[in-house]
Amino acid sequence: MRPIHTLSLLVFFFLISACSASIEQPGGPDETPTLPPLAFSTATLPPTQTPQVTYTPAPPTAQPTSAPINGLTSTQVNVRSAADAASESLGLLQAASQVQIIGKDSSGNWLAITFPQSPNGIGWVTAQFVEISGDIENLSVIQVAPLPGQAQPASQPESQPTAAPESQKRTATTTSQINVRSGPSSAFESLGLIDANTTVVLTGRNLINTWVQIEYPADSEERAWVAVAFITYEGFLDSLPVFDNEGKPVQPASSSGPASSLPTTAPGGYQPAVEDLDSAESPAVRLSFSPSGTRRIIYASDISAPTGDNADWIEFTVITPQANQSVIIYFKLECTGNGAISVELRQNGLLVSDFPGLLCGQYGVAFKALGGQPYLLQLKADGSASDLRYVAYYLYISTTP
Repeated sequence: MRPIHTLSLLVFFFLISACSASIEQPGGPDETPTLPPLAFSTATLPPTQTPQVTYTPAPPTAQPTSAPINGLTSTQVNVRSAADAASESLGLLQAASQVQIIGKDSSGNWLAITFPQSPNGIGWVTAQFVEISGDIENLSVIQVAPLPGQAQPASQPESQPTAAPESQKRTATTTSQINVRSGPSSAFESLGLIDANTTVVLTGRNLINTWVQIEYPADSEERAWVAVAFITYEGFLDSLPVFDNEGKPVQPASSSGPASSLPTTAPGGYQPAVEDLDSAESPAVRLSFSPSGTRRIIYASDISAPTGDNADWIEFTVITPQANQSVIIYFKLECTGNGAISVELRQNGLLVSDFPGLLCGQYGVAFKALGGQPYLLQLKADGSASDLRYVAYYLYISTTP
């Protein structure tokens, strides 16, 4: 039994020695064992969505602005959609119409005015026909984009009449230095001047033969317009191509329909003036002007006899610093057609006895008027002939000769 006990004890001591060796560190049995570092697993969070900054676009830079100034038209003038005589006409302003001017174009030849009839509330008029109460240099230069659907003005008219052979060209001679304009009206842009006694080639006329189209410059394909009152010519103008009030060709008559030009009712292509229903109680226009403001007024119309509108009534008042202050005013009457005009002046319903009268072709007729007092002019067509007598006229009233 003793050998078994001895063997058991040996095995027991062997096991104890093995366990002690398994935890012994190289530094010796008295040193505290160093534990290996713990490994940590850090969870990765999903990235945070940073909100994007939204930028509100800045409003477009406004056009430079200046304080509006007042103006007064000196004649009947077209209001256009752009600062260009070829742009669309938005309407007409009569002489002595008050306008509010809000700017100008870069050349200063056109003024931007408030015009409610325009889709954008702005219209353009030529500066030369507006008397301004302020300084045009203080106005801002503005640019206005074309109205929606509006085509840019063409550099050439929609169509040009076919050039006539040299032997068939109609010519006329200027009687004084005259403006050449881009259309058949004094409201159109001036393109230059032609001296007196200059021969011009006629290429067209307006419906009432008050303006003619010419080659300008001479011997070119370009066209412009001059007033018939300042030229002399042989024969009648009715053989020339006809253009409307905007300078666009009027189509000739076709076999399937009537002509679009006015019917001829008298030699020269004249027809009765359209009745405008004005009277002494209801004048065609009421005008006012002053030596310190608007100094000249131009009124244009037509009359005829024995049929048609045979008289026009025009009221005017001279504004002076003091009531009944005397001021000299001057009249000029330019006429075209195949008739004559007589002019009478009334005040308070009575004929003014010292008014010298006024006839077609008279310039610088002077009259002493009283400030603040309305006067009434009657222009009447001469009805002494049995056939039609038609006259288109320009009446100028000015405080300077």
